[in-house]
Amino acid sequence: MNDTRPPRLLYCLLTLFPALALCAATADAKPPVPPEFEEDWFVVKLQDQPCGYMHAILRRVGDEVHSESNIKLEIGRGGAVVKITMDQSFRETLNGDPIAFKHVTSMGTVPEILEGTIKDGRVKLVSEQFGVKHEESYPFDPEIKFAWGQLMAQREHGLEPGTTFTLKTYEPSLKKEAPLEVVFTVHKKETINVLGKERKLTRLTASMDLRKDAGSGGVPQPAEGMKIDSDTWVDDEMNPIATTVNLGIMQLKMYKTTKADAMKRGAPPEMFLNTMIPINRRIGNKAKSVRLRLRLKKVVKSRLPTLPETTMQHFERVSDREAILTLRRLDWDTIRKAAGGKKYGADLSAYLKASSVCDASDSRIKRLSRRAIRGQDTPAEKADALRKFVTKYINDKNMDVGFATASEVARNRSGDCTEHGVLLAAMARAAGLPARGVCGLVEVPSGYLSSGDGSAFGFHMWTQVYIGGQWVGIDAAMRQTDCNPNHIAVGIVPFGDEGMMNTVASLIPLLGQLDIEVLDVKP
Repeated sequence: MNDTRPPRLLYCLLTLFPALALCAATADAKPPVPPEFEEDWFVVKLQDQPCGYMHAILRRVGDEVHSESNIKLEIGRGGAVVKITMDQSFRETLNGDPIAFKHVTSMGTVPEILEGTIKDGRVKLVSEQFGVKHEESYPFDPEIKFAWGQLMAQREHGLEPGTTFTLKTYEPSLKKEAPLEVVFTVHKKETINVLGKERKLTRLTASMDLRKDAGSGGVPQPAEGMKIDSDTWVDDEMNPIATTVNLGIMQLKMYKTTKADAMKRGAPPEMFLNTMIPINRRIGNKAKSVRLRLRLKKVVKSRLPTLPETTMQHFERVSDREAILTLRRLDWDTIRKAAGGKKYGADLSAYLKASSVCDASDSRIKRLSRRAIRGQDTPAEKADALRKFVTKYINDKNMDVGFATASEVARNRSGDCTEHGVLLAAMARAAGLPARGVCGLVEVPSGYLSSGDGSAFGFHMWTQVYIGGQWVGIDAAMRQTDCNPNHIAVGIVPFGDEGMMNTVASLIPLLGQLDIEVLDVKP
């Protein structure tokens, strides 16, 4: 069990910032004139500790405007250090029309490259890892703006308090098939502390509503229902000076500063033990059913999210702030009797397809899958064999990896629960079993906490395979085919091309916000 979600969530949130952080032109230019070359540096802080930096560049290249951002982060996880890098570049016309973009990201050990070209009302996306390319195309909303186009629009609306406007942007790591709408509201000037200096700046709130995302291909998206709000303080030329996003115990901040100060390093902020949720009694491995009370902390003003109904859990809302969750162990005697050779309907087709993150068509994954299920006939036998194979195959159990694709895990054999989950799903799909991921919480094994009999839930990921008409949880990281009823599903992860935020969005309302009480454990 590893707490992998916060580093991945931090990565996703940082994808929102480069457009705001890119340099501005002179304030009285109408429209603003692209500079020959300008750059800015920002220090990134988590829990008020420096964890990395962002370097932003804006320049004119002939009849185009090119913008670039480079982000580097380091996050502590139980003694390990997760390194995250993201390089983004955009090409636009002088009028702010998108032409192309390129993203190079790394949360594992091998970068993923995503390039996009906009032409004739469509965006062509080409993703690449290990020299293998995937190509896809989506309609491209003509109102979408990249960094330069957004800056022009923001300058047009100005900084009059009370002004509200909506911009459409495009971030394929969050959502590939449609734009993201961000609603900006201009507030009065405020005096804030910027790295030890008092400055009077205008506050802009930005609200990105993912609740308008209908999902892709009928597959439910974990990001549905999510709304992310941030505050950015800008000077009179609309240059961003400070940005803050509050997510429970996670407070992400960026400040404009010098290159030297941006690149200073200290101990990476710890994101492992800080996200644990202590419980009043241990559940253990022998329970058949468990009842839990979930409550939001008193200081939290939001509503407790509705958790998904699965074959293992039933969610019963008591109030906006409280719910009873019943977890039960599945009947594996019945699951083992399910026959194989079944053709699956269209509703399950998405969970058999290869995707950029869960590439069931990868030659190595197909070979591993065939090796794992050799001699196994029924779906249950295959699922058990695959689970045991992945548990053993990933022989470097560590928390140094933020998130790696299944293809990368198949080659590097390294990682934590996300790597176990995505590789197991890809191998199951290669074996003809519909598979997907689950993000949520699990009771941490003994030894993770210093107190003798104490226990806690930690953020986790595992896999579901479709057997005998139901989704069955299997957990390679926890070495469980018959999962203990101490797995709380918070969101279903399709492992498609839905974008990064969909993997973690459902966890955002619970970070640092939730109390869990064990009401009953039946052996």
